[in-house]
Amino acid sequence: MTSAATSADPDAADAAALGGRIRELRKRAGLTLDSVADAAQISASLLSRVERGVAQPSLPTLRTIARALGVPIAALFEGEDRSTANEHDAAGRRLVVRHADRRRLKVPDSRIEYELMIPDLDGAVEVIWGSIPPGGGATLPSSHPGEEVVVAFTGHVAVVVDDEEFLLAAGDTIRFDRSRPHRLHNPRATVAEFMLIVAPPSR
Repeated sequence: MTSAATSADPDAADAAALGGRIRELRKRAGLTLDSVADAAQISASLLSRVERGVAQPSLPTLRTIARALGVPIAALFEGEDRSTANEHDAAGRRLVVRHADRRRLKVPDSRIEYELMIPDLDGAVEVIWGSIPPGGGATLPSSHPGEEVVVAFTGHVAVVVDDEEFLLAAGDTIRFDRSRPHRLHNPRATVAEFMLIVAPPSR
């Protein structure tokens, strides 16, 4: 894919950037395409296409790839630690994340964009800001251990748990067991923004 084509297609650019981070993590760990693909239970050709930015992985696929790489899903988020001393406590632990410094992950398959609102996933809870463009959202459900809360802030977020859909408007909240198949999508013509609170964090 040419750089001109990539710059003209934001989704392609996002996929290429995400694929590059996955390839860098794999090479840094000294792992082969085949070994990671086997551990993630996907084909090596699919993993190769993901790394080259020509396949658009779903969030469940990204989770299995992260596990196969031995890293938390947060390692796939884009952004560096740009924190300063006044965002750390006396012991050197980072406590504050400024809005401009949030690490971001845009899932090409769903066009959902996630922002990590906390420094890492080493604590007991995960807090994520999300946005979904009109018509965007996950097409495949995912499931993981733990509990999840979705808080809608703007627009409408449709949360499908098992096969039942719950439509959230601004200020609405839903809590569910993450082991039940679930997915989020935006059925309306305006951008949907929401917050996810997850315990324990995705690792």
